[in-house]
Amino acid sequence: MARLFIAVEVPPAQAVGLLSTLPAAPGVRAATPAQVHLTLHFLGEGLGEATQAVEKLGAALAMLRTPAFSLQAYGTGRFRSGPGSVLWAGLAPRPGLDALRALHAEVGQALAQAAGFPPERRRFHPHVTLARCKPTVPESALRAWLDAHRTLASAPWRVARLVLFESRLGPQGPQHLLRQAWPLVAPGPTPGC
Repeated sequence: MARLFIAVEVPPAQAVGLLSTLPAAPGVRAATPAQVHLTLHFLGEGLGEATQAVEKLGAALAMLRTPAFSLQAYGTGRFRSGPGSVLWAGLAPRPGLDALRALHAEVGQALAQAAGFPPERRRFHPHVTLARCKPTVPESALRAWLDAHRTLASAPWRVARLVLFESRLGPQGPQHLLRQAWPLVAPGPTPGC
């Protein structure tokens, strides 16, 4: 079954740098650089019924006037996921976290108004998923990684487009296929320059 989501890409150099910090413990399944992204909105499973809604959404997202901005991964955290855990990198407040939150809200509004998707109930917690951990991974290994990488930082990167990914589960884990992309607006000249 395909899963659809709108995301911001993380460039390969930043993805590789973040992934290289993960503990080499059995049961830690690291994402591949191609899987590393920042989800803005999860649209659901299945393409059949969603196709028309995605077309409407595409038209709405093409009309966004959000300027391009920069992001930087900073810090680490962990979500409990059933019996396992998810290890993630957070985002630095500067540059761009406010712009990302505004983009999330704008996309959410487009989802609701143009395509009829219900608003998300969960608070937006921007993060980059790095690994999924089985419950067999020692708690001490996870805590050691979190402590050692509390101030983990990537190089900043430019967010110049939104993407629609289709995620398909396979024997090697999920594969993310880019289905559509929408450019953000290039920033204009700075007044007085």
